[in-house]
Amino acid sequence: MCVSYLGFVFLIWFPGVLHAQSAAEPCPAPVLNGGYLVPEQDTYPDKTAVTYACDKGLKPAVEGWWATSTCQNGRWSHEPQCIDENYCLPPTITNGKYTENRDDEGQTIDITCNEGYEVKDSLITATCINQAWSSLPVCERRNNACLEPPQIPDAVILGRYQEVFAANSRVRYGCKTGYATNAGNTKTVTCSSGQWKGVPTCHKFCVIDPDLFKGHNFELPAKEYILEGQKKSFPCIWEGYTAVFMCTDGRLSATRCCSRQESC
Repeated sequence: MCVSYLGFVFLIWFPGVLHAQSAAEPCPAPVLNGGYLVPEQDTYPDKTAVTYACDKGLKPAVEGWWATSTCQNGRWSHEPQCIDENYCLPPTITNGKYTENRDDEGQTIDITCNEGYEVKDSLITATCINQAWSSLPVCERRNNACLEPPQIPDAVILGRYQEVFAANSRVRYGCKTGYATNAGNTKTVTCSSGQWKGVPTCHKFCVIDPDLFKGHNFELPAKEYILEGQKKSFPCIWEGYTAVFMCTDGRLSATRCCSRQESC
């Protein structure tokens, strides 16, 4: 049981640490084919807005006959672009992405849903007709996918945040410093049939360090870890006598050496 605590990943929190932030980067001038920018310059400081319009027969790739984009730490809020005035504007596919196809027959897109999602009614393609998309596919959560893992006290998920996880996804919980899972739970949980299996609990724990008890009348063979409320017994130097350690509110207490007939 003790070995499982030694291998557990603990997170150290430093409330007062300040994270260094680099200065915001400027943006290079966008490459705009078939249009013009106002103002027009080689670089733009962070948070600078640029307005653009397109030549005859073209239009911005966003709604309106003119558009605005803003420099955000080295990137434009959308890359200024001019497209054929008869084309459909790039769609927004919630929980998915698309690839665009243009040929003599027109403009189409193929939809790919994000992990944990699937297209509704098996519709994966849309066609641009009269500057409007025909029945854009919808990505909906799979029945066997899981929502975000449950929040448990004194722990975090060791990985990036996301709202939906595909079936059989695995994530790890990490207890904060001074806490650990108990022997009956696991730090790794699995998405199964839409539910998270094996969600752990983090408890306070104590360390029994032999170096701190040298010269006492009980024998500690190696460093031990016990959870809040747990007890651990060790033999004393006298045969038939035992010392009992207990973890209470994160602090370790030890009894005197007691015989089997006594209550330690």
